Amino acid sequence: KKSLNAKKKSLKSVAHFLKNKHIYSVYEIFERNLVKNEKYIVAVSGGPDSLALSFFTKCYSELNNTKFYYYLVDHKLRKESKEEANKTLSLLKKIGIKCKVLTWKGKKPKSNIQSIARLNRYSLLINKCKKMKINSILLGHQKNDLNENFLIRMMRGSGLKGLVSMDIFSNNKNINFIRPLLEVEKKKIGKYFFDGF
Repeated sequence: KKSLNAKKKSLKSVAHFLKNKHIYSVYEIFERNLVKNEKYIVAVSGGPDSLALSFFTKCYSELNNTKFYYYLVDHKLRKESKEEANKTLSLLKKIGIKCKVLTWKGKKPKSNIQSIARLNRYSLLINKCKKMKINSILLGHQKNDLNENFLIRMMRGSGLKGLVSMDIFSNNKNINFIRPLLEVEKKKIGKYFFDGF
């Protein structure tokens, strides 16, 4: 690994932020869930969790021989979605990340919107994986997502199997879905990592 004591402070080289004990403690959790030298697609949403995920992948790529490809899905469900996507791309560009937009085309649902949007988002990312011959997608879910999802399923009357709904590692159509921040509480992530960028 490269030295974390490097003097280079450019935002295109962000690993020096790991000298912060708080950030490094989260990075250690993130790091142990990845395989060195494997290629990954990073699912970017623009929220603080996926921005933190992007930040950590950038740090990891500077310290290891690992390639990350960043994709944001624009569902086109709201008029301002394109503007929001561009803001996210601009923010990621500040730390040297090139992110591409995948657009969900076709008729939009009028009910069960979130669930259908999620299925279409995953479908676009899985297709991109297969096209690029990449086996794994990184998702920005964190511990609060896990707890919230558990409570929602419990209120819906899910059985024991249904309650176990989110793991660090899962598989969908022979593509690995990895949630390297699932053990981290949201308050430890937040927008902290992008303050001052």
